[in-house]
Amino acid sequence: MLSFLRGIHYISLSISFITLFSCAKTNDVEPIANIVNPVDTTNNDLDTVYLTENISGFILNEVLYDPPSGIVGDANNDGVRDPNEDEFVEFVNISDSCINLSGCKIFDTENLNNGNANHQFPDNTFLSSGKSLIVFGGGTPNGVFGNALVFVSSNVVMNLNNSGDVMTLTDSLDNVILTFDVEPLSNNPNESYTRFPDLTGDFEQHATAFAGVLFSPGTRIDGSTF
Repeated sequence: MLSFLRGIHYISLSISFITLFSCAKTNDVEPIANIVNPVDTTNNDLDTVYLTENISGFILNEVLYDPPSGIVGDANNDGVRDPNEDEFVEFVNISDSCINLSGCKIFDTENLNNGNANHQFPDNTFLSSGKSLIVFGGGTPNGVFGNALVFVSSNVVMNLNNSGDVMTLTDSLDNVILTFDVEPLSNNPNESYTRFPDLTGDFEQHATAFAGVLFSPGTRIDGSTF
């Protein structure tokens, strides 16, 4: 139930609070306290922390806001179709660096207005280069999902409104990183919207992009891994 602007997502050019790391030894990376003049606090050159002002390599690739009716709509594969719990958003890191998403938040319109995130990523959430990440609305996800990082909405279900809604992703300090307006696509599709081609294309209904398949959380349209 997300509102999307076809083919467009917005990434703030001032998102230095999301830090990018050399992937050599992620566990050794220290957090950055001073965003303006970051200090490398590591002892190994391979672990040097650096910042970027544009993480255009972090993208929203697929959204299911209107799960199909019946068991075919069981996107999280927990054996139960639920209109809120089977919603999901899928992000992919197409940059060449690990991305630290610790403390980042996802909101729908209502919860952005009241300041209560639908989901907040836990500490030590790192998305490696070339990997995908899924946040389901709820339930107990069961499966591999293309070896993606898999989360369940931590505070309340996604509750993305079929008739129009906006998903907002912020960093841990509530700076807006990405928004996605679904209203132009609010036609009760009973399937996900996905970029076609994966990662680079405009948003299309999934079964149009890949005949007969209604969604593909964590994987490419054809079910292969990223």
